[in-house]
Amino acid sequence: MALVNRWYQVLQHFITQDRLTLDELKLITDTTSQTVKKTIQLLNEQLEHIAKIVESAGVYQLKIIDSKQFEEVMNGSLKQEMDFNSSSKRIAVLIECFIKSGDYVVIDDLSEMIGVSRSTVNKDLRNLKAILAEFDLSLIGTPNKGLLLQGQEENLRMLYLYHAYDYLDHNGLNENLLLLIEEISLAKKLDFRTSGLLKKVITLTFERILDGYNLSEAIPYYVNYFAKDPQLEELLVTLEESYSITISQFDFDFLCFPLNIFNNNVVDDSYSENQEVKSLFQVMLEAIHEAVIISIDEADLFNSLKAHFMFLANRIIFRVDAYDIFGQDFRLKHAFAYELADIGIQALADFLGKPKQETEISYLAIYFELALKADTSGNFKEIAIVCNTGKGTALMIKRQLGNVLGPNIRIAHYSEEEYQTTDLNRYFAIFTTIPLAETKVPTTLIKLTDLFNDNWLLGEWKRIMASKAASFENIQFYFEDLNAQASYEDNLIQMLNRLAEESWVDEEFKNYILLKAQEESAVIENGIAFPHGINNQSDRIIVSIGSYQELTSIEEIELVFLVAIPVDLTVEAEDELLSFYDTIFTISSNPRLRAQVRTVSSKEDYTRLLTKGEV
Repeated sequence: MALVNRWYQVLQHFITQDRLTLDELKLITDTTSQTVKKTIQLLNEQLEHIAKIVESAGVYQLKIIDSKQFEEVMNGSLKQEMDFNSSSKRIAVLIECFIKSGDYVVIDDLSEMIGVSRSTVNKDLRNLKAILAEFDLSLIGTPNKGLLLQGQEENLRMLYLYHAYDYLDHNGLNENLLLLIEEISLAKKLDFRTSGLLKKVITLTFERILDGYNLSEAIPYYVNYFAKDPQLEELLVTLEESYSITISQFDFDFLCFPLNIFNNNVVDDSYSENQEVKSLFQVMLEAIHEAVIISIDEADLFNSLKAHFMFLANRIIFRVDAYDIFGQDFRLKHAFAYELADIGIQALADFLGKPKQETEISYLAIYFELALKADTSGNFKEIAIVCNTGKGTALMIKRQLGNVLGPNIRIAHYSEEEYQTTDLNRYFAIFTTIPLAETKVPTTLIKLTDLFNDNWLLGEWKRIMASKAASFENIQFYFEDLNAQASYEDNLIQMLNRLAEESWVDEEFKNYILLKAQEESAVIENGIAFPHGINNQSDRIIVSIGSYQELTSIEEIELVFLVAIPVDLTVEAEDELLSFYDTIFTISSNPRLRAQVRTVSSKEDYTRLLTKGEV
């Protein structure tokens, strides 16, 4: 892989994952430790005063210094600085030469134009042919004539856009067009990457029209949901007037495709009720039913999926990769839903004649998971999700957070553009799948580096919960050493008796807890027992934490959290109780925390552990 491509590969992963180890970077780049370190060193030199990858204790992070220049970098500016020592740069020039000539090209002319040997050109041509096959294009060689690039216009444009455009110079768009594109980007809630793509596609489209190459037919199964949008119609008129060209409906639809690849909640769901989307949905379901025996309400699935599916289809058609924010943990936990999605994405790719987009599988799996297991909720706690991946992801985040941290969560979903003009101060915390400027966020920010990795998510949430509720002013704590040789019930009686002696609980509470201990399993997860109930004796929340200092109990219990809840809770006390519940789930997921809690003997130690990660 060319060095510049490896740079962008690394940067893309840092955008979605924030922190990466050396081993992870080796796996991402498929190189050695030495190559990874050299790659980062050279990239840092290239990004001077823009961004820097820093290492601490074996973990690498991307620090953005100049966000505006970093946007330009992510839109391809580093590639323009490459010279002909880069094979990617040479291939880009070859692509431009073949596409713009529209005729046979002689290898000797290519060698002279690039300034490299004929053998180097032949090697580049072999690599180019492999790329062309992915776009259903081909180089036809004819004796005494040379090489001719053949294929459909839409595929030629896609090839140029993804493998040549960023490496080459282009005449800039005029000021009126740039201003209009900025207005469209703001109104349609485009992030800087999609806005940059729109500028490239507009430039590419009018360049091809000026060279005499128009699209002669509609792109199969592609739907332009902005075909009658007033802003886009104004853009069309401005383009035609600025460059004295006539843009057909087919070309107009093409230049609009960057607007039609992500759901930014500006297109009404009713637009998904079109024949193209419904046909592709059936293609997917037929493939799934052929491979797996499954009973699923197809109408409900389509209703929940359609707002995502309408854009997913366009991403496959235009070979747009969504960022992969889902880790291996998600695939393992939702293996069946992931398998259904894998079958579905493969079927769509085969039917449309496009490459399989691996990053789409997890996003689609969300909807199968939600269809297979109903999402339930009770009382809510407000947090905000900032992402550009649609409503389904927000629903799954809500469900996953509920599974891990308790169900009292209300999700508000904002796009990358919306968060900048929204008052986020009322939210308890903000989870984001994209980089946000922390100085603009007035509350606690969590970067979802691995969206469904429970251990990571709990680690991040733990710091939030601890800082919000470290004082536990409404909770009375007790700490008990438990006997590993005695039964769980005997140890529970010991804990209850101490609370009764202190007049914190009554006999009714004791009897209820002991009855429940006999009726159901004590362990909720990972060696944690959580007996709890309503207590009439006190208006305070009473918590007794029992620990086995060296061994687990005979029931393989490590820690017991006994909680007595008053009948009437104030709003503040209820918030503290929910925060305390969250800390229990935090501790249950983390072996190191569980071990440290076993050494805690005071409220002060407990809160220090949660706030600082140590006793």
